[in-house]
Order: sequence, then structure tokens, then C-alpha cells
Amino acid sequence: MISVAVLASSLSVRAAPLTLKEGEALMGRFEQARYLRGFDKPIRSSGEFFLLPKDALIWQTETPFDSRMVIDKEGLSQGMNGAEVTRLGFKQFPAFKLLRDTLENSLSGNWAPLEEMAGTKLQPSEEQFSLRFSPKDSGLSLPFAYLNFRISDFLDVMEIVKSNGDRDVITFTDQRIAPVETVSEAERAARKKRS
Repeated sequence: MISVAVLASSLSVRAAPLTLKEGEALMGRFEQARYLRGFDKPIRSSGEFFLLPKDALIWQTETPFDSRMVIDKEGLSQGMNGAEVTRLGFKQFPAFKLLRDTLENSLSGNWAPLEEMAGTKLQPSEEQFSLRFSPKDSGLSLPFAYLNFRISDFLDVMEIVKSNGDRDVITFTDQRIAPVETVSEAERAARKKRS
């Protein structure tokens, strides 16, 4: 007969999500489904992402068309065919800095600031962790009502829910931690391949 202690020890508690260490960066793939009121089906896009902590988050969209978005210390810029088409600075749009920090912290596994801002902890389950991020009143006009995160070793899914009911569901796959130089080199190669 199996003892209760043996049974309890065989039920593993999910290990904490991975956290990037100093000198490490992250790269992987994403698929985004944008659900908009008035549309029967979501608008889908996919591509590669590169997180260079404290420097930049780069989204290289491959489908349905090539585009490149860079969120860095100054703000957000988006380009197509090598030409910049949009630039939003954090000074003009401070709420985007909160979104940038949220993206960087969640992708790098730095959950403590998000837990503090949300006033709640990661919720463990057998398979994953989850967190609903609805920051306390920040005085900013935020580009979202709340965010839902599903996490295993890495951030697996982020749902961005807007106050009008529109939402984006971003699924992350094939995530790899590597030295910053390796991820920077992979990002340059991806950019060169697209130009």
C-alpha cells in the first residue's frame, strides 16, 4: 500500500518560471490573434521576437506582411520595407512605457514588479501559472483594461483586453535563452533576410 507521504511527494509542485540572468536575452516565435468588434474572425499575424533586456524588444512580423516594430528606451517605432512609418515617444505617450516594461518583465520572467503593481501573486496550477494584471490607478490613460498571462517555464500566452472589448491574444513558442550577443546577431540576421 502506498503511504500518504509517498503519494504527496510524487505530486510535484510546478517549478517557478525561468528568469533571465544578467547578460542573457530571449528569442522565439509569436502568433497574434486580434479579436475586433464587428469582425467574425480574428486578424492573425506571426513572426519572430527578440528581447534584449534594458535595450529593446523587437517584433519581426512575417505574415500577413513583413513589418518590424522596435520598442526601446525612447518609445515605439514601426517600419515596413526598411522605412519607418510610425514613431511614438514615451514622453508623448507615457502609458506605452508601462506597456513596454510589462512586456519586458513578463518575457524575461521578472514577475515581482507585475505582482506588486497588480496587487496579486502568480497563481500556480499543475500545468502553468497565471496572473491577471490590472494595475492600480496609475493616473495614465492605459492602452488596455487588463492583461491575462499564462506561464510555464516562459510566458506562453498574453491576452490584452481593451476597455471596448477588443482583445489581442499573443502566443509565444520556441523560446530560447541565449547570451545577448547571440540574440543580437540572430536579430540582425533576421532583419537582413527581410530587407
